[in-house]
Amino acid sequence: MKLRTAIATATTAAVLATSGVALAGAATGTSSTPASNAPVVAPAAAAQATHPALRHRARVRIRRLLRGAAGVVTKTIGIDRPTLRQELRTGKTIADIANEHGVDPQTVVDALVTAATNRLDAAVAAGRITSERASKIEPRLPDRITKLVNQWHPKRFRPDPAA
Repeated sequence: MKLRTAIATATTAAVLATSGVALAGAATGTSSTPASNAPVVAPAAAAQATHPALRHRARVRIRRLLRGAAGVVTKTIGIDRPTLRQELRTGKTIADIANEHGVDPQTVVDALVTAATNRLDAAVAAGRITSERASKIEPRLPDRITKLVNQWHPKRFRPDPAA
């Protein structure tokens, strides 16, 4: 019974992580290496992982997703990564940072959605995910990315280490 539970948990985490990888790649648009875009899916994988190694992998995926999104955000806003990182650490959201640099937050959302969609299409073309899965992910991108831009910052995102 415990083996079944472990397999079910690992499978669920893998499925959620796969969609996170697709979104991560969408953020970078340059390579198939998972990057950072949607902590929207990955935290669920981190919360469901019961084994310490699985929790670690989930946290690594989250970091990669965020790293890829950072590339798109910095290019859209016109700042460098250290500046973005420093401003996020002060408690600002991506929308706050965009406004301070004279960029409409919706422009950042649109850039992230475009990058995620391109990456999702590339994942389908490469056979990493099915077109059915992509068609389920794609309509949710604008809402999730809008939430990422308007509400997320590192001080609010602290995965529960006991999860």
